[in-house]
Amino acid sequence: MNEVLLIGGAGSLGKAFARYLHTDYKVSVLDSSEWSCAELEQELPDVEVILKDMEKWSFPQHPCHTIVLLAAYKHLPLGEKNVHSFVEYNLEKTGKVLAEAYKHNVDILFISSDKAVEPISAYGYTKALGECLAREYNASIARLGNIINSSGSVIPVWEKAIEQNKPLKITDPEMTRYMIHEDDAVAQIWTQFLEGKKLIIPECTEVKLIHLAQTILRIHNKPTDYPIEIIGVRDKEKMSEKLRWNWEAK
Repeated sequence: MNEVLLIGGAGSLGKAFARYLHTDYKVSVLDSSEWSCAELEQELPDVEVILKDMEKWSFPQHPCHTIVLLAAYKHLPLGEKNVHSFVEYNLEKTGKVLAEAYKHNVDILFISSDKAVEPISAYGYTKALGECLAREYNASIARLGNIINSSGSVIPVWEKAIEQNKPLKITDPEMTRYMIHEDDAVAQIWTQFLEGKKLIIPECTEVKLIHLAQTILRIHNKPTDYPIEIIGVRDKEKMSEKLRWNWEAK
């Protein structure tokens, strides 16, 4: 049975990969988040969960056929205040893992973000350069939008506000984002990875944040006049994202 290592695999998308793959592959998850690893271990007891920093992983000691590299610092405003940390993690440590995997003939699937297209933020720049590194080591790159209900998504923030009867905070009613469910993302990505595609862009839905907020309010049976607070676009945020560069073929 082929062995797949999910690096940074204890987050929302990583767990979806583990659920999708564990019946057909020997799946291991490497992550440095103690609580997330503990949660994953309870959910999928047949998946080996390893609590360790990714740069300390040894491919000769723990051989595998494929890695899915999900690990990254992602919080946009935090990246602007901690540029060095984002460069160190998203580029230096990521580069070491990619080089070691390539050296030991491991197939690589690198998970990227729409923020890597025409980047304006520290996070976006590191993901764009991360894609360059991935290409250097013959990796497949999967670039996608926001994962619905992930830890970094606005939806859990809104749902918490609803629980507390607080207004929903929205940056701008006209702002749009690409959204996709984690299970749909994984199914599309893995299918295209097995087909040998080097650039994988799953089909995401572009939605206005105001429409998304209205949907969440309907799900929670809240009235249409539920208070919404417009807080303005944050530094280094775009009004809309792109999934492809202009020169990339569809």
